[in-house]
Amino acid sequence: MEHIRLTAISLSLLLCTVSAFAQRHYENIPALELNYGTNLFGNAGNYYNLSFPDTSTGQAIGKPGLAILRSLTNTHNLPQVSTLNPEETIPETIHDKGKDFYVDGGYYRTLASNLKSVYWSIGLGGFIGTEYVRHPDKEYNFIIGPKLETELEVFILPRTALLARIQQHWNPLSIDKWNTVWNVGIKILLY
Repeated sequence: MEHIRLTAISLSLLLCTVSAFAQRHYENIPALELNYGTNLFGNAGNYYNLSFPDTSTGQAIGKPGLAILRSLTNTHNLPQVSTLNPEETIPETIHDKGKDFYVDGGYYRTLASNLKSVYWSIGLGGFIGTEYVRHPDKEYNFIIGPKLETELEVFILPRTALLARIQQHWNPLSIDKWNTVWNVGIKILLY
């Protein structure tokens, strides 16, 4: 229910951007992006991202960043002693969530814009980091992979934009090899 409310607030703010004029495509303007989201499919979790877009070329944007994805499910069957018959064991299924901590980067290209406040981009990038799982033992795994994403930016103020993004991560070394993540966020131009 919380996700629906956050999405409704974000969409209503996106519709109130008639007089905002973006300066996103000016060259060499640094920015800071904060994002929150969750998985589209499977067990919902949390996704956090902090990015530093580089607008040195004007139309294309490089985005290095840091991210945490907490949504990977690891299922274990553990024996449990029955309370009625101590000699009988009943298998108990435990679902554990893993956490991915990684550094990511992407190259974005603007596909469509009204040149004032709305920009739609597509991005290609990659990530590298570690995955942490607690059960049955604490375990750290190396993760690396590519990602494909699309992003909508809507400037509500000259220096502030709301972001909506969908990302597809592919990680052959993870518990879940495919993660489709939606997220919303805010971008602040630093000039």
